[in-house]
Amino acid sequence: MPACFSRFVSTVLCAVTLACASTPKVAELQPEPNLVPEWETTILKSHPLVGRLWSTEAQRFVTTEALKQSVQASSMLFLGERHDHPDHHRIQAWVLEFVAPKSTIAFEMLDEEDVPRIEGVREPEAFRKASEWDQSGWPKFDLYRPIFEVIYRRNLHILAAHPSRSRLMGMARAPDKYREENAARLGRISAAGQATLRRDIDRGHCGQANAAVVAMMMNAQTFKDEWMIKQLRHATGPQTVVIAGNGHVRDDYGLQNHFDGPALSLGIIEVQADQMKAQDYDPQRYDFLFFTPRLDNLDPCEKYKEALKKMKEKYRKSPPKH
Repeated sequence: MPACFSRFVSTVLCAVTLACASTPKVAELQPEPNLVPEWETTILKSHPLVGRLWSTEAQRFVTTEALKQSVQASSMLFLGERHDHPDHHRIQAWVLEFVAPKSTIAFEMLDEEDVPRIEGVREPEAFRKASEWDQSGWPKFDLYRPIFEVIYRRNLHILAAHPSRSRLMGMARAPDKYREENAARLGRISAAGQATLRRDIDRGHCGQANAAVVAMMMNAQTFKDEWMIKQLRHATGPQTVVIAGNGHVRDDYGLQNHFDGPALSLGIIEVQADQMKAQDYDPQRYDFLFFTPRLDNLDPCEKYKEALKKMKEKYRKSPPKH
């Protein structure tokens, strides 16, 4: 186990031991001032929410023991992230310490074409090579390494949950062909959830995506979520954890809408300079929210300005096929 991750786990578990001599109900737990004193990211590290854990059920900050109890009592866990945030992956690795041995960990980052490549792999570096992670387009493997170290040490099973790129693009670019299927998937999401998904996609593309492209991306999002849930039929062991972006694990328009059964959701959220209370982050999206420093303060609309313009022009000239 890497030294930084070992310190992280030891510090949090020590805090739990000191704060929770017994196992009271969630609403009775006292908040911890800071669950993770050593962060790899530093932007807004002194924000009052950083390192704190919010329970939507209890409507208050709670200790890690509350999350631990909930994880251990749940057969299904949706575990969020910002993909390129190192502290989010350290927190995910820590959460996996609470999962029962031989449980299944399903990844958005692995698709159906990875299945034969990763079969029989037994350690992280071999997994990196077998999965061709460095060529996948996902953030560097070292960010995810703490997760895979826990998986292999604790004898957890890995499941590729994402559809192949060709399958996803084939569906997304032919909306008329898949009209009924798209409507059925969207129909599982409330009207408010659909409106929020539409808004988030529009904002995420800085207003550069026209209505047809937004609709295509909504279909792609819901197709991915349904596909990932369907892959869970291959899960083995007492519990299943899905590791995916925060947008996929949220309750209002994410995986929960395609899953027939109870599931626990944890959003790992970067703080905002002008949002000082948990209630400012729409906490009802998740069962628990874990607040972290920011990785950067870059304006994504400025960062991807040229790429977004090219996307807009591309789909103006060649809209999704019918």
